[in-house]
Amino acid sequence: MMGVSVADWSLAVIAVAVAAAVAALVPALLQIRRTAMRAEAVLARVDGALPSLVRDLDGLIKQLSRTTDTVANLAASVERLEKLSTSAVRSVDGVLETIGHAARDVVLPSLASVAGFVSVLREGMEWVRPRRDRRRDGE
Repeated sequence: MMGVSVADWSLAVIAVAVAAAVAALVPALLQIRRTAMRAEAVLARVDGALPSLVRDLDGLIKQLSRTTDTVANLAASVERLEKLSTSAVRSVDGVLETIGHAARDVVLPSLASVAGFVSVLREGMEWVRPRRDRRRDGE
């Protein structure tokens, strides 16, 4: 009887290892198959929902673009309003300054002249009145 050789033992160990690997690989392959089927179902749902999501997203982007344009127009209007208000303030300042110059250069001298004229008129009246009173007293 010939004994079992090392080569026979090696082949037996290799056969057992391959059988164990196949036995361990079968559940993994089954799990991979289940996962692939679930992934396929999820992808089918995503594929069905994706066109409506893209349409909704497109509408949202258009609405956001309109909103952005509105905000930009509002900002431009605010900027124009700020420029107008600044211009109005400068105009009012200019008018006030002109009125101040006119008051100082025209009105005050005119008032001084009028005050002087009234003073002269009053003094003249005082001068004429006593003479009248003297004439009455003398007659």
